[in-house]
Amino acid sequence: MADYPTLISYTQALEILCATPIKTLGSQQVHFKDSLNRILAQDIYAPCNIPAYPTAAMDGYAINFEDIEEFFTQGLQILPPNKAGNPTRATLQQGCAIKTFTGSLMPINADTLVIVEHVQAQGEKITPKVSKDMIQSSQWIRQAGDNYKKGEVLLHKGDKIGAFEIGLLAELNYNFIQVYQKAKVGILCVGDEIIEVGEEAKYDNVVRSVNTHLLESLLSQMGQEGIVYPLLKDDKAMIKAAFEKALQECDMVLSTGGMSMGDYDYTQAIIKELSHIHFKGVRLKPGKPVAFGTYNDIPILGLPGFPNSSAVTFLLFGSPLLARMQGRTHKPMLFEATILEDIKRADTRMEFRACEVYNENGALQVSFKGKKSLQSSMINNLTRNSALAILEENGSDLKAGEVVKIMFLNHF
Repeated sequence: MADYPTLISYTQALEILCATPIKTLGSQQVHFKDSLNRILAQDIYAPCNIPAYPTAAMDGYAINFEDIEEFFTQGLQILPPNKAGNPTRATLQQGCAIKTFTGSLMPINADTLVIVEHVQAQGEKITPKVSKDMIQSSQWIRQAGDNYKKGEVLLHKGDKIGAFEIGLLAELNYNFIQVYQKAKVGILCVGDEIIEVGEEAKYDNVVRSVNTHLLESLLSQMGQEGIVYPLLKDDKAMIKAAFEKALQECDMVLSTGGMSMGDYDYTQAIIKELSHIHFKGVRLKPGKPVAFGTYNDIPILGLPGFPNSSAVTFLLFGSPLLARMQGRTHKPMLFEATILEDIKRADTRMEFRACEVYNENGALQVSFKGKKSLQSSMINNLTRNSALAILEENGSDLKAGEVVKIMFLNHF
């Protein structure tokens, strides 16, 4: 019998992943423009109130609300205009109004903005075009600190930086920031039948090296660095040497293929020889043969050889490992969707079934009609607007109109 858990549930596998000590990554300083898709290694604080002073949110006339009666009975005297970018704040006098433009600092003594659509100018005075209840004190003004206040945490350690975060960093004048180092993830692909993209096929029974480029691209989307090693034949000594090299050079190692029970499936034996295996086999479809081990706290994932199985098991198990390495908590976003046709269950394993997602008046719907039945091997099942429908272990058949939970593939 194996000295490690086998054929465990998906939940048990995640618990083991989260409890096993693994290598954590250091941080580095980068320019904020170079931080896209990186993971923050520091909290980002607001250095000051924004806006620093009350600011006009629309084009209008700045008044003091105490002058509202005079505004409606006699009108208010117009003072010189207040343009955005003025180096000093204008001062409002009693019984007067100052034309103030969007983004301008509100004049001293002004507490209300009457938008230009509600005002008519008559000579050197303005009078209202609307009823008194249309003008409220403090309206159309961004108060000091409305965006954020000094000392407020605006981005948190562990946040992924996207385009909007870069915009915020620019506004905050953060020139350099601390981010976690990219995880260097070694990718090993094993199998006599596998040839590289662009290589001439000498036989009919060959397959292209899909997994290496698929996994490398997924890692790149996740802000990590995939390191693709040369394709490996079914040679035990060669596979072992490649694993030893990758374990010396990388923070995490992925292997694809060689995880079943065939005579030439050497990968799992080598993982067992080089590392401590924490589990082998999960009651999961696709991805039953997946294995997880560690070598000196470096995680190793032995992934199945079929492209869909390899990709899905990496997303399910590699994502939480990478999150832990970079100070994050991985919690995939789950959505509810209505199924458009009956679902037959022929397997008791928990299933992550590829589906097409539709948006019908804001409600998510999923269909399986356009997906091929041999889901593990067909990468086209995961293209376009695809997601994974989660079908629970030991679940029964489902009828059209029932609701399932789904994971979007681009949310990992």
